[in-house]
Amino acid sequence: MKKDVYISIKGSQSYDGEKDGMEMTTAGKFYDKDGKYYISYAEGELTGLEKCNTTLKVSPDGVVTMMRHGHTNTHMIFEKGIRHIGHYETPYGDFTISVTANNVDVSLDENGGNIDIDYIMDINNVACSHNGISLRVQA
Repeated sequence: MKKDVYISIKGSQSYDGEKDGMEMTTAGKFYDKDGKYYISYAEGELTGLEKCNTTLKVSPDGVVTMMRHGHTNTHMIFEKGIRHIGHYETPYGDFTISVTANNVDVSLDENGGNIDIDYIMDINNVACSHNGISLRVQA
């Protein structure tokens, strides 16, 4: 059964010596399906991804898959120490991305919990940023 939840999201990005970050809280859905947890929410103006829905799928082994659909489309897989290549579609053009997770820390149960991801992103095979995502899910 899908639960209505509050999702607190903190994001950080470092590139070319510059640091950037954002924090937001939004309403979303949280549910368990086939042994995996799902977290879904609508992006907003603050993230620059308005008209976009994000779903995180969390496997029992701690692999987190982020899927975005709408104005921007992508599929990113975060698995500690593994480089995953994907495609990123935006209104301004499409490009190839890869993410390599330095750390993926998942602490979820049927009541919610936390996800912390530290990763490096490459765009078109050029290292571009060191990123972090922290999510807190609570009913």
